[in-house]
Amino acid sequence: MQTQSPLESLTAPLVESIHRLNRSYLHTVRDWLRAEPALAPALFGLDETLAAWLASADSEAIERLARMPGAVFQPRLPAEPLRLLAACTAAPAQPLPQLHLLLRQLSALGPDDRPEAA
Repeated sequence: MQTQSPLESLTAPLVESIHRLNRSYLHTVRDWLRAEPALAPALFGLDETLAAWLASADSEAIERLARMPGAVFQPRLPAEPLRLLAACTAAPAQPLPQLHLLLRQLSALGPDDRPEAA
């Protein structure tokens, strides 16, 4: 019987959490790509290769990608994120202003300024 090292016992829950996040993200993106193929790549910051693959991927393929040893996506913020972060710090009654600010920031980015897709 093989025992886990202390490091493995600490990192195993983290790795499993990352796999769950990946799985959730990838299934959500795939669903959006199938429902809104013109909008989803911009919302999720996808390049054409990943968007095309995900749109046709089955659950088993997504599971294999989700089990990669790390996050398959990365947070995207505008080049000047202070206004967005400040708007998110104060909790308004409605989240609509933050969404509008984020969409305005993302739409203002040119193709060369947008963060790379996951």
